[in-house]
Amino acid sequence: MRVIIAGAGPAGFVVARTLVERGHEVVLLEKRAVPGGKVSAWQDADGDWIESGLHVFFGAYHNLLDFLNRYGLGDTFNWKPAEMIFASERHGLAGISFVPWLPVPLNGLAGVAKFTPLTLGDKLRMGLGLLRPIFGDQAYVDQQDDESYASWHLRHGMGQRSLDEVMHTMSLALNFLRADQVSAKLPLTAMLHFAHEKQAPKMALVKGSPDTNIWRPLIRQIEGLGGRVELGHKLVGIEYDEAANRVTGFQLEDGSTVTGDVYVSAMPVHNLRKVLPASWRKFAYFDNLKHLKGAPVITMQLFFDRQIAGVDNLLFSAGTHLSVYADMAMVAPEYHTGGRSIMQFVVAPAETLITLPDDELVRFVMDEFVRLHPVAREARLLKHTIVRIPNSVYQARPGVDKYRPDQASPVSNFFLAGDYTRQHFLASIEGATISARRCVERITEALASGTIAPAREVVAAG
Repeated sequence: MRVIIAGAGPAGFVVARTLVERGHEVVLLEKRAVPGGKVSAWQDADGDWIESGLHVFFGAYHNLLDFLNRYGLGDTFNWKPAEMIFASERHGLAGISFVPWLPVPLNGLAGVAKFTPLTLGDKLRMGLGLLRPIFGDQAYVDQQDDESYASWHLRHGMGQRSLDEVMHTMSLALNFLRADQVSAKLPLTAMLHFAHEKQAPKMALVKGSPDTNIWRPLIRQIEGLGGRVELGHKLVGIEYDEAANRVTGFQLEDGSTVTGDVYVSAMPVHNLRKVLPASWRKFAYFDNLKHLKGAPVITMQLFFDRQIAGVDNLLFSAGTHLSVYADMAMVAPEYHTGGRSIMQFVVAPAETLITLPDDELVRFVMDEFVRLHPVAREARLLKHTIVRIPNSVYQARPGVDKYRPDQASPVSNFFLAGDYTRQHFLASIEGATISARRCVERITEALASGTIAPAREVVAAG
């Protein structure tokens, strides 16, 4: 069977690597010159790596970790202690540490109890308010989707201070939206995993570039098994036989058409909507995609002449647009610069910032960073990089979850993969991995049932 996959991000790679191992002919297409999608990286003229985001991985990412281990990439990450370190102008650095010798969920509750920006009353209210999700299950969490997390938080008596000091930041780190904009389901899902699994809150970053540590090795493996990974091949249209209810080809920007037996979109949902045939609007499945929109986000790297934060872990900040950041020269060994800092920031919410000129955006970030780390005033900024992503992960707003599609579409040989598709996890690389595995399952089921079958007369073009 010949499978054509559009989108060489995490979901596309998982589908491609899994199916090529099973003996299928796989062609993985990517519009950009670099692989990895939202987890991509590339080098600038100086040879420094530019990343599309601050790529954070958790111990709860079982499907991703199993996938990487299966294909010899298990030593990809530099693991950090299970601790969320918050930086603020008022409190300096304060951490919520998961106490390793306590059982779940006491290990997390004990960490909250020692978090100095919250008063004793705040901690008690937060601990009591979180008992329901901590001792609940995913079914309960799913039922909270129609309410914002901020509304849920206040309704359960946890108070404004813990919302401001912790939960707005957590929501921004998860989905680039504040807690009053994001569905309660998203933070509650994360807390459910953290409360039930000892290793879930453990965090990691790639030891260096995800390009060299993950995507290029997977490309070599896929091509070594006879598959193809075609970078710089943008999908611009889908050819559809309405009478047979089959896709017959992917039209590319260069005018060629790539054909196969099965077609998979592993593109972000906003890109998929641009290429859907007009006749597919009759399907509620495709029409409902209009409710799923990407969140804007900015990634900025500031290269300094000295070490600034001095923390070998992720940093979170409350009340700023620097929702999560890290010194890449410390957290990623391959980026080591001998005492200089490469501060990488997730700038969110970014809706009003994303159109600012570079110099204004750098000044804005520097102003907020200096308030958190006054020592940065003494440092010299050597250079900066900025990556603007108008549509990143889908916005997990209240009431949107019901519109997420299954991986099998109403079109017999067309399937979806991506973290916006239906799966229980978050908008994340783990969610993308779960969706890709479900996509492979749906394809396998369709083959077994005879819903799809190899079209031997089809010949690849382009």
